[in-house]
Amino acid sequence: MAGNHEIIYCGGRFHFDYLEPDFMEKASADYRSVLLGNTDALLRGSGVTAVSAGLSYIGPYYFETDGMLDRDIVETEMRMIESCTHAFFLLEDARCPGTVSEMVYAAALGKKITVVYVRNEHETESALRTPCWYPIIHCGLIGGTAVCAVPCPDYRQAEKTILERIRSLSSSAPADCGNNGSAAVSSTGSTPPDTPAQQR
Repeated sequence: MAGNHEIIYCGGRFHFDYLEPDFMEKASADYRSVLLGNTDALLRGSGVTAVSAGLSYIGPYYFETDGMLDRDIVETEMRMIESCTHAFFLLEDARCPGTVSEMVYAAALGKKITVVYVRNEHETESALRTPCWYPIIHCGLIGGTAVCAVPCPDYRQAEKTILERIRSLSSSAPADCGNNGSAAVSSTGSTPPDTPAQQR
C-alpha cells in the first residue's frame, strides 16, 4: 500500500543452476534480478535490500546459506516469509512444490499474497484455469486476507506482470485486486467473473 514501507518476499522457481554453463545468463533474466537491478544481489544477497523508496526485498536469494543444506534453506526462507509484509509468487505450472509450500505458509501467517500465474485453458476444474488452482484457493481459505490471483497468457507476460505489481506498491496508485482480469480469492471462494467454475 502506498505510504507504507513494504517488505516483499518473491517466490517462484529459479530457472538456473550454478553447475550449468549458461548460469549467469539465465540468472540475469530472472524477474528478481530485474527487480533488484543487480544479478549478484539475487545470487549472494542477504538481509533486507532496498528496491525503492517504501519498498524492500527480503528474499529469496540463490546462495543464501553456507553449504546450501536443504533444511537450512527451508528454515531460512521461512524466516524471510515471517518477516515480509507482502508475499508475491510466480506460478507457471504444478511442478513447483517449494513455491506452493511457501504460499501456504504465508497464508497461514496472514500475509498479503499476490499470485501471478500462467493460465492454462485446458485446465477446467476451476475458473482460475491453472493446475495450481487448489493451493491458490486453499491460501484464500486459511489466510487472514484474500489472495490476489492474476492470470497471464504465458510466462513472459507473467514475469512482466509480477514486476509491475511489485513496483506499483511504492507508487501513488498501487494495483488493486479485481481489475485487469485479477480476482480476490478468499473464504467466499471468489473467482474471475468471466469464467464460471466447473464442477469436479
